[in-house]
Amino acid sequence: MGWLAAYRTPVKAAHLANNPHTTYSYWHPCQNAVFVDSVSAWVHDPETKLRAWELYHHNSPPGVGYDPHTFWDDGPTSSDYQLLRIDPWRVQVLRGSDLASRIWTDEPPE
Repeated sequence: MGWLAAYRTPVKAAHLANNPHTTYSYWHPCQNAVFVDSVSAWVHDPETKLRAWELYHHNSPPGVGYDPHTFWDDGPTSSDYQLLRIDPWRVQVLRGSDLASRIWTDEPPE
């Protein structure tokens, strides 16, 4: 399970309302990549949103985290700060140097 701080745009909200199945990806110029197939849902609970905010702000490894105030000046109570809960069922990590791949799977949701 993971979190994605996001703006709730009309298009994003409509897509998730129609189909919560999502895919996230990361690519590095060395051709390293990660692909995550998941189910995502908006989080409305203020305590969970604050916890995810703190993870972004204080607990990410160097080079990964960021200060969310950069995007949401009013902090975790900002009406524009929205949070997605990501429940992955398949994660693929691909090493670009030799195209070695590792895949983790769980039962896909219905």
